[in-house]
Amino acid sequence: MLDVIVRRCLLLCCWLLCVQQAQAADGDKPFTISGFGTVGAVYSDTGQVDIVRDLLQARGVGYSSQLDFGVDSLLGLQLSTSILDNLDASVQVVSRRSQTGFDPDVTWAFLKYNPNDNLQLRAGRLGFDVYLLADSRNVAYSYLWVRPPIDYFGNLIVSYIDGADMVIKYPVGPGIARFKAFAGKAREKTYTGVPDQYFSLKGSDVVGGHVEYQTESWMYRVGYSQIRFKNEFPGFQGLIDGLRSPAINAISPLAATVAGNIGFQDKAINYLSAGIAYDEGPLQAQLMLSQTKSAILPYPGFKAGYFTAGYRIKKWTPYFSYSAATPEHRQSNGNTGLPFGINPNIDILILGANALANTVVNKQSTLSLGARYDLGDKIDLKIQVDHVDSTSPQVTRNAQPGWDGKANLLSVSVNFVF
Repeated sequence: MLDVIVRRCLLLCCWLLCVQQAQAADGDKPFTISGFGTVGAVYSDTGQVDIVRDLLQARGVGYSSQLDFGVDSLLGLQLSTSILDNLDASVQVVSRRSQTGFDPDVTWAFLKYNPNDNLQLRAGRLGFDVYLLADSRNVAYSYLWVRPPIDYFGNLIVSYIDGADMVIKYPVGPGIARFKAFAGKAREKTYTGVPDQYFSLKGSDVVGGHVEYQTESWMYRVGYSQIRFKNEFPGFQGLIDGLRSPAINAISPLAATVAGNIGFQDKAINYLSAGIAYDEGPLQAQLMLSQTKSAILPYPGFKAGYFTAGYRIKKWTPYFSYSAATPEHRQSNGNTGLPFGINPNIDILILGANALANTVVNKQSTLSLGARYDLGDKIDLKIQVDHVDSTSPQVTRNAQPGWDGKANLLSVSVNFVF
């Protein structure tokens, strides 16, 4: 039912934009065209692993190519129109490296209704606003770095939802307090690490919200989001069915418990976050913390955070950033209680459960130094050096045996809005 409603919203947005285009030709209300983009190059000093921008990318820089032009390069186009005084429509299309290349993707397509100055309602396709900056992480011109800290943002596998949100805001003291709630369905897919195999998020439930308080110089925010998976991770169902079979449970009832911990289907990942940002005069600084909670055996929870600061000196803004992620303990060690060596099929189940209980976890840190130079009012140049130190590389691709977990990146990008 929700899919039908969202599809109708998407079609309605496109139709309204077409109508407004026709009206614009007559000199009436025009729609607004804007956009953003990045042309970036990044070099890695190791060819033993691909460093990716996030888990939505199937390849990165390093193993696939030590000099890469696709990790950060992207182009986004936004079309907006005002239908009534308090009703707007917007569509955003982004082309960036994802699982299958640079295929354009509709990441926004919503109607926005403002019944009064304190309430905003939107419906359609919306950005996944799980963290501060998460909804605008493709717009590199809006922040200091070449790319958002990988250890903090890289694990996000959802960038938009089909659903609705609501924002309530009121003046409180010297600032504005906002409350946002959203709900919808995910639609994207993420690469599993196996060629041409993807984990579909389509139909997974997403809910969340945050409370935010902003003054002239400070912003504070706490938030909570949850995704509950509709589909099973590819390749897991056979192992789950085997561990749940009556014959196996007659040998060890613990096998069924492990089977229940393995699957993604009907399981949830919960995101807790808190952040504070300062922007006054030449100084910018941010501190963000998050905890991702999961009871899924091959995807344990983790904590992540970053601190960044930059100081503007005329057109230059040198900055540094330190980000890190560390895993939480798994709630199961994958012990099925089955005896090894009595039957080859049982051995396969034991080895499968053990393998998933020892999958890589998110334990990595990154120190970044860089500088932004404003070439004009809407264009900048950034140079950034990253030192990646990974004990257990999760936000990577193609890690080769013997990689020492270290990678140094040199990135250059030109970022613009129009």
